[in-house]
Amino acid sequence: MTPLKNRFDAYEQMLRLHQPAGVLLLLWPVLSALWLATGGRPPLSLVIIFVMGTLLMRSVGCALGDWLDHNKGRNNGGSDRGDGQRTADNRAGLLERGVIAPWEALAVAVVLTLIAFGFIWFTTRIAIGIAAVALVSALALALVQLFYRRFVSLSRVFFGIAFLFGIPLAFAAANNTVPWYAWGLMGVHVFWIVAYDIEYAMARRDKDIERDRRSSALILGRYDVLATAVSYGLYLAGMVGVGLWWRLGIAYGVALALATACAVGCLWLAHSRKTSHCFAAFRCNHWIGVVIFIGVVADYALRLHSWPMLGR
Repeated sequence: MTPLKNRFDAYEQMLRLHQPAGVLLLLWPVLSALWLATGGRPPLSLVIIFVMGTLLMRSVGCALGDWLDHNKGRNNGGSDRGDGQRTADNRAGLLERGVIAPWEALAVAVVLTLIAFGFIWFTTRIAIGIAAVALVSALALALVQLFYRRFVSLSRVFFGIAFLFGIPLAFAAANNTVPWYAWGLMGVHVFWIVAYDIEYAMARRDKDIERDRRSSALILGRYDVLATAVSYGLYLAGMVGVGLWWRLGIAYGVALALATACAVGCLWLAHSRKTSHCFAAFRCNHWIGVVIFIGVVADYALRLHSWPMLGR
């Protein structure tokens, strides 16, 4: 391959563009919120803004995380890296092998952040303010996790919560206001993030022990599966409340039933605590998000086509 092709491949790996599951987990709740905020009629411009914003900011998180992780490991002499050697799928592998320079990762994060804010700039002042708060929160949480992950390592939860600011951001962009129930919708999704964070931590339990990181699975111990089930239960109960509040109909009800079935399947995979099964459980959460999003879209589509028996 040419040097330019190699460079693009390296950036693709650093930004995790070859791993869409992460961005999809962040995207579906935001798009569902956008449909709810606009009564099922979101302008195409807002859909593009939020899709691109989510993709860009997830890439920013990956690049910034690599840069912070590399500098932390260098300052610690590699002591928090187990055997001191990263493989290609570990977070700072490209930087440690010299494929990408640390300044490049930081520069990419800054450039992509500016591009993302360029999209948000075309919405409302309230949306711009919320986006700024979300960015500052994500940076603060990243720094906290970087230096204290040996005591509590919940970076996926913290970053997920930071990205959930996209929910009130959708209401702000669509309506120039953020009602209290938008924050409630954001809060409901926190339980979903906790559920799939535990599954991911269960899959990486051995690596976290090796690197002396206190992940959610290690903190919970033998109660990890129970905590995951409780988190799913609270999330799904909250989504029932969402359906009642917005008076969603049968299409949403069917989607919620399918999402519940997906959650049960995730639990069934995770209860064995096998690494491959736990990774599969984590990945299947994408289907929970997508079926709920489809349910919201379908419900509003049925209403807008004046099919009341299938709508409300």
